[in-house]
Amino acid sequence: MLASLPPSAGDTILVGVDGFSGAGKTALSEALGRREGVQVVSIEEFYPGWDGLAQGPPRAADGLVEPLRNRRTPRWRSWDWEHDREGPERERPLPGPVVILEGCGAGARVLRAHQALTVWVDVAPHERERRLREREDWPAYAPHREAWQHRERALAVQEGLPEAADALIRYHSDGSLDIRPSPLR
Repeated sequence: MLASLPPSAGDTILVGVDGFSGAGKTALSEALGRREGVQVVSIEEFYPGWDGLAQGPPRAADGLVEPLRNRRTPRWRSWDWEHDREGPERERPLPGPVVILEGCGAGARVLRAHQALTVWVDVAPHERERRLREREDWPAYAPHREAWQHRERALAVQEGLPEAADALIRYHSDGSLDIRPSPLR
């Protein structure tokens, strides 16, 4: 279905997959990314560190969306999380008609304006927390969890999410999901 959407950023069908930490955004995006012609980019590459959630969407707009809109190869400096600094600038060719930008903030207005589809992924709060604690990167994430949770909630409110998303996907504990149009659509 994604490939049937109209291009929204130059010749590219840009899809945003947003939601709170632990909701299942990455798993959903990776599953979609296994299909031919679908590339996945994590917005985490655009956050300038643990305090940079709000700066991620405008940086993604500059490094990813604007080049796609102008039919150029995207270029950006990914954050080096291990050394807590900005990495070298690099080109990121994204062949194929569909690019999924996934992560907290991927549905922000500055990005949503150029997306063919914006999806909000959710799961019960206790399930998000369980998933986070089972992740391989939990030891690095744990000291930042409380502040990050506050920032992601504030960003969602500021950006009108999840209501402004085109579709809401909710995971259930039995592994099933509900897919519904946003209440504002």
